[in-house]
Amino acid sequence: PCIVEEWIQGLELIFEVMDCPDRYHVICAKLQLTGDARLWWNAYWSMRPGEKEGCTWERLKELVREKYYPTYYRAEMERQFLSLKQGTRSVDEYEREFTRLAAFVPDLVRTEAQRAQRFIDGLYPAVRHNIVGHRTQTYARDASIAQEVDASIRREASRNRSQPSAPAQSSTAPPAAQPSKEKKRKGKGAQTDRRTHQRQ
Repeated sequence: PCIVEEWIQGLELIFEVMDCPDRYHVICAKLQLTGDARLWWNAYWSMRPGEKEGCTWERLKELVREKYYPTYYRAEMERQFLSLKQGTRSVDEYEREFTRLAAFVPDLVRTEAQRAQRFIDGLYPAVRHNIVGHRTQTYARDASIAQEVDASIRREASRNRSQPSAPAQSSTAPPAAQPSKEKKRKGKGAQTDRRTHQRQ
């Protein structure tokens, strides 16, 4: 499946660089098919001659994915994508995994807004809350903002860990000064002398 995605992405890069019109995308893709893939292509359209002319690049990608992605594999990739969270990863690492899995579930990220929203939903809460007021609904820009926020949070956490903590106060305060035994004895003696003097 990863080879299929690399093939698709490679063609789309060529289309972009060469400024290839949409109507030629399918023709160019056909020229890139070899071996069993070309045999499959010819057999598929030989049974559907009336549909071939109307085939678009988007439709071709769907057909290729259906052919080369086993059903169980597509289901597993969808499950992983829907449960994907940033967790302890950096936003950079999360974004790479998001992009990888999103390639297998194009129906879930058909629009730029859908892609951006799903990306934001999986961010670590502290990162997500800090970018709410800066959303652009553009995936690339929202991802860039999230990376900046994540880096800032991590720097702050690192500084807090590196700063020496204030010296802890002793858990037991020094005992209050107590009168010495000698003073106590002298005090008792004075009291006894006063009482004796009064009786006399």
